[in-house]
Amino acid sequence: MQFDELYLISESRFYNRNLHRKFWVQGSFDNRIREKLLHIAQDVADNSGVSNIDDIQLTGSLANYNYTKYSDLDVHILTDFSKINHDTDLVKAALDGRRFIWNLRHNITIHSHEVELYFQDTNEPHIASGLFSLLTNTWITEPKYDPPMIDPNDVSKKVSTINHDIKKLIHGIQNASDSKEAQIYYTKGKALKGKIKRMRQSGLQREGEFSVENLAFKDLRNNGAIGNLINAISTSYGKIYSEETVDNKQEVLAKKVFGIPDSMKKIFGTENKRGPRHHKWGTGQQRLHQNMVPDMHKTDPTLNYKIEMLRKQPGKQIVSLTDLKYIIPKYNIKDLSHDTSRPDPKFLGTTGIMIYFDKHSHSYCIEKL
Repeated sequence: MQFDELYLISESRFYNRNLHRKFWVQGSFDNRIREKLLHIAQDVADNSGVSNIDDIQLTGSLANYNYTKYSDLDVHILTDFSKINHDTDLVKAALDGRRFIWNLRHNITIHSHEVELYFQDTNEPHIASGLFSLLTNTWITEPKYDPPMIDPNDVSKKVSTINHDIKKLIHGIQNASDSKEAQIYYTKGKALKGKIKRMRQSGLQREGEFSVENLAFKDLRNNGAIGNLINAISTSYGKIYSEETVDNKQEVLAKKVFGIPDSMKKIFGTENKRGPRHHKWGTGQQRLHQNMVPDMHKTDPTLNYKIEMLRKQPGKQIVSLTDLKYIIPKYNIKDLSHDTSRPDPKFLGTTGIMIYFDKHSHSYCIEKL
């Protein structure tokens, strides 16, 4: 590969020739969008009881040349924490909680980029290669166009290898036959997560944000692989400590004695090509169709039974990977991670049910108070 080819490829994927044209015109930020962001920031500050704003700043990749389609509009509200309370750590925790709930309840996108609000202590130094004051409409630190030299093949190889490891791990967890096997995969999953974290840290320390390791981490985060790994670790933990109910044990015994029910054969991948007059397993009567349960008492198979239980009776349920695959798209849950705690949960629409990561059980939970 020639030097010029490497330069162009690295630019197209990791670096851009211009600031994002939807937001910037000849170095000036779009005034209409600027006014929107200022209005949003003021609303967040008012909602959090912050009356003294020193500045409102745009930072991150959309104030630089390294933006992607996944980049957020990172808006920082600067205020002096010490003027609120002498315990600035307490102020930070309280304001983080307020802004988290606000971000959770307001899904705002501008030109397909999400708006993310943060509180920042005015006295805390913020180092960024691109930093723009929305309040004064001026650059604090204007980014310099300086494309890095990156071989995309190096990034792709690293991403491909880790993707493969994650997929193998997920497959192993899904097919773990007992708690001992689940424990093995849980340990492997934690080790892989630690390896990815160390990989990124070493790259950042050695070469900065454009290191191969950090770019690989961003690819893994953007394509959902890291989220899948976190869910897989949670699922394996659940399998370690979960036990079958009496009904489940009876069902397992029945399968051994009578075979797998026809209704379950598609799930287990053991469906046989049988004639239409063969009897259904477990009906007890030799008839093709039996409506043993009245329609009014039948369960809708498209619903999640744990959520439906909480609708009827407040309580707490541990969710599995299968549950998460139902919940996340159903309720449009975004950015669900181990940082989603009970004090700052995400909510399932208007159900009043919250979802969060429980560090004690090391699993995701849904709860209704």
